Amino acid sequence: MNIEEIIKQLLDSDISAYKIAKDTGVSQSIITRLRNGDREIDQLTVGTAQKLINFWLSK
Repeated sequence: MNIEEIIKQLLDSDISAYKIAKDTGVSQSIITRLRNGDREIDQLTVGTAQKLINFWLSK
């Protein structure tokens, strides 16, 4: 499984953008824009991608 697939699983989950933002430190607006397709996963910084991956894998 690659980075993009892992983050996509998180974004497709029922976890709220607020909860993800609160637990990862990633802006809620970034998460919402990713979910809405206004921002692409491959445009994330490495640090942001790592925070999202770590959060998802800890679930």
